[in-house]
Amino acid sequence: MSFIESIPIKRCRYCLLGVPDVGLVGSIALSYLINEEKMVEAGYFESDFFPPVIVVHKGLPKPPFRIYHKGEIAAIFSEIPIDPRLIPYTARSIVDWAKSKNVDLLISLSGIAVQNRLEIEVPEVYGVSSSKPIRSLIKDAGIKLFEEGFLAGLHADVMRDCLKKKVPNMILLAQSHLRYPDPGAAASLISSLNILLGLDVDTKTL
Repeated sequence: MSFIESIPIKRCRYCLLGVPDVGLVGSIALSYLINEEKMVEAGYFESDFFPPVIVVHKGLPKPPFRIYHKGEIAAIFSEIPIDPRLIPYTARSIVDWAKSKNVDLLISLSGIAVQNRLEIEVPEVYGVSSSKPIRSLIKDAGIKLFEEGFLAGLHADVMRDCLKKKVPNMILLAQSHLRYPDPGAAASLISSLNILLGLDVDTKTL
């Protein structure tokens, strides 16, 4: 797997990652943030093993696994699910790219399915990190620590690779539906990012 940069990025302080997974929470949140912050498309990831898919937006064909950038923030955003067989290679490529930009923090965005989601008006967000300073950052932002459970899939492999390569990393998980798109959970994620990154993204239209 390789990454192609159409706009060179020398360094970014934060790197956000969102892919289609539980409740599509990460991809909804990141797509919304990219649009609201008017981030610029800066490149894409490619692999011969990706499905033969091109997406079209406003009449323009685009690769489905793209990189966006604005100021201190980069966003790695996929519109296609990652084949489980490709997860280790994809995770390594993402972490290598983030390390090459000397990021201060790689933040994975995802959901955690809860059975009583329909009864929850404002989904809670949980954070997990192997780093004590980053766990303090999570708590200072008013985000609950994810204390018990297990993580699987791309974000888990990204965290594992971050540990190996000493790339600071956290995963944010919003309470969500399992099988249905959950923009309410995505809004909770963005509210947490507003606090963590000093943003001011309005979530009313989500």
